[in-house]
Formats: sequence, C-alpha cells, structure tokens
Amino acid sequence: MVRQKVQKQSQKSGQIFPLIRSCKIHRLTTKESLEFCYKNDWKCSKSSFFDWKNRYEQDVGNRFLEIARTEYVEEHILVLDKYKEIERQYWKLFEECESVTEAKGILDSLRATQDNILLIYNEIPMIKKMKGAIDSQLST
Repeated sequence: MVRQKVQKQSQKSGQIFPLIRSCKIHRLTTKESLEFCYKNDWKCSKSSFFDWKNRYEQDVGNRFLEIARTEYVEEHILVLDKYKEIERQYWKLFEECESVTEAKGILDSLRATQDNILLIYNEIPMIKKMKGAIDSQLST
C-alpha cells in the first residue's frame, strides 16, 4: 500500500515537475502559472500548486547536491584519464622520433603532462572531504 502510494507520487511528480519548471523558466506569476497548468491538463488549487512548487524546489536542491557529489568527481577522473592517454601518446611519439631536439621537446611535454596529472592527484583529498560533506547533507 505504502509502496503504491510512493510510486503514484513519483509518477505524478514526473508529470507535474516539468510544468512547474516551465512556469519558473518563463517567470510566470501565480495566476499565470495556474492558467498554464490548467491549459496543460493539471487542474489544481493555489495551495496545491504551492505545495508542488515547494517539493520541486526541494528536489532541485537535492539534484544539485547529487550532481556536485557525483559529476564533479567524475569530471576529475575523466580529465585524469585524458592526461594519461596523452602521456601514452607522447611515449609512442618519443619511441618514433629521430632527432635529439624532437626527443627533448617530447620529454618536456611528457614532464608537463605528468605535472598536470600530479596536480589532479593532489586535489583528490579535497574531493574526498567535499564528497563527505555533501553526503552528510543528503542524509539529513
């Protein structure tokens, strides 16, 4: 019974949240928002609209925290993977180079790439602390 209620609530929010998002994007007044919702087959009272609007705004905050918790870390990992691929390509070029000048240029580029990799690794403790703080906020 409770599970069905949660599923219906989730399904309903999936239909209502896009309407509220559109109202907010278009900066509609309360009256305009209610008219917009009515035109889009959601007949609601003013108090019901505000209840759903508050739920939407709370959901936006939770979505933001989730993005900060997951995507921020994923982007750092993606950048790290890119630098490692660049490093592999530099080593391939180094093996194929024919002059000392060319080899020195590749080694300088390798060193710079490795410096960038090190910078990312040095940020990891900060990421762990941030993730822990965000997790504690999400659990409350």
